[in-house]
Amino acid sequence: MHLGLPLLILAVAIILFVLYRYLSYTPHGPIHYKSGLVLKVLKEYHGDDVLEVRRQFRKLSERTDYSTKLPIKSVRNDTIPTTDRQVPVRIYQDNTADTKSPIICFIHGGGWCIGDLDSHDQQCRRIALETAYPVISIDYQLSPEVKYPVALDEVTEVITYLIQHPAYLKRDAAEVIIMGDSAGGNLSITSALKLIDMGHRQSIRSIVAIYPVVDCHGDKRGSYQQFDQGLILTKHLMELFSANYIPDNQDLKDPHLSPIFSDKLSELPPCFVLTAGFDPLRDEGEAFAKKLKDAGNTVKIKRYANSLHSFFGQAEFGPKGLEAVKDIDRFIKEN
Repeated sequence: MHLGLPLLILAVAIILFVLYRYLSYTPHGPIHYKSGLVLKVLKEYHGDDVLEVRRQFRKLSERTDYSTKLPIKSVRNDTIPTTDRQVPVRIYQDNTADTKSPIICFIHGGGWCIGDLDSHDQQCRRIALETAYPVISIDYQLSPEVKYPVALDEVTEVITYLIQHPAYLKRDAAEVIIMGDSAGGNLSITSALKLIDMGHRQSIRSIVAIYPVVDCHGDKRGSYQQFDQGLILTKHLMELFSANYIPDNQDLKDPHLSPIFSDKLSELPPCFVLTAGFDPLRDEGEAFAKKLKDAGNTVKIKRYANSLHSFFGQAEFGPKGLEAVKDIDRFIKEN
């Protein structure tokens, strides 16, 4: 009788410890148990239908309504005119009084093939709440329906519109921070390069590139091989996304596709490059940051150890994604 409760407590403690170890274990090292739970829930995709990947990703996005979890004073959907269509955008404003703050242009990830305004709603809300700056999320066209450079051109045109029409978000003058994750990190850098060519350098305050794709050339080694499967983003998925985004016979060293090959990196504004410790894209992101530094740029590089691709801004992956949001806020306020 007297030993029953202590033995029960011990048994529960052992079970919880075993479960924790099960969730936090990877062959590469420990991860937060929340990230481990995500890995257990998600099934790794081995097929070749990128539209099926999109459908699965959209189902995940529909599971949680962040409007109640992360309320913001104003969230509205709108469109911005470009050459070929009205591009859908979502505008987050938690502080509508300040007309001098810059606009954060957010470009979602998803291998240029998946993702939308809903898939990155949590991240945009967290950035808007942390910075008190307006955030405008851009719903560019996806592949395979269109190929490179359609998405890039749309993003560039939307940002150009914001720069040329500061009254659209009630700004005194339009100054932008271009931010994106993964494929959106790629588009944040490449759109900045295009905007600089168009004479808009003075309007770009900074770039935040979150585990960006910067090298589509294909000579992938290091982290690309080390973390090729089992950790959210896989080598197979990257190859599938690239095959659907990049046209046949495309120059893979085109700097607007692979910005690491640009000869104009010295012209970029201050840049914060974030990488995840267990991510195929880690090494190319860090190589890009080094190249920026070598070119004389103002650069902050931070690797979030023992973290997975997609961790940024998502509480479901553990605390490091929320730490990254605070780090981004500090960077953009200091630059």
